[in-house]
Amino acid sequence: MKTIWKKYRVLLTATGMAVCMAAGMMLGIGWSRSRIENMAVRAADDKMAEEQAGQGGADTSAYENMRYKMYGDKLYKDAVADEEIVRKVCDRYSLDYDTALAKDVTKEMYNYEEALWLAKDMGDCPLLTEDVAGEKENLAYSSLEEYICDIYAFGDGKAVIESMCRKFGIASHGTVISGLTAEQLIQIGEKAYETSDHPKE
Repeated sequence: MKTIWKKYRVLLTATGMAVCMAAGMMLGIGWSRSRIENMAVRAADDKMAEEQAGQGGADTSAYENMRYKMYGDKLYKDAVADEEIVRKVCDRYSLDYDTALAKDVTKEMYNYEEALWLAKDMGDCPLLTEDVAGEKENLAYSSLEEYICDIYAFGDGKAVIESMCRKFGIASHGTVISGLTAEQLIQIGEKAYETSDHPKE
């Protein structure tokens, strides 16, 4: 066995590295696809709200219309890459996992989905960018602050997080995303939305 290992060591090592890199690439592609879809939904939502505001008032069905344009009659479970998160959203809002349509997911449901994703995929990231230690490989965002500043296109993420953490009675420094509840993450997102310059419905 040692002789085989010595003889083919380089080949076996290269093969192992190639397999690991391919697996990492596939995971990254799946994650990126889900994030891009969600960011596209948010951008379309903002555009719809801006158009409605320009017409003298927001249509209460604007969000639902936008979801329909994005997904048509696509099943919710097919629109989101993470099956576990889809099941949790369906359980919480009494949706049928096999028949629920993406177009029927409300803002409240989407906010819950986003909070679950943050806790699961970015759970070990700190709330504030200044608390990031080392590189967070394979992550588009290294902190909650970086994420909400990008999503809501504003620079007050730190102030929003710190003010909400004071309200929750928890420290903003030294806390990671998974240390917050889904409800707290939703409240931070809502506060960021209100604080940002994005058109409001």
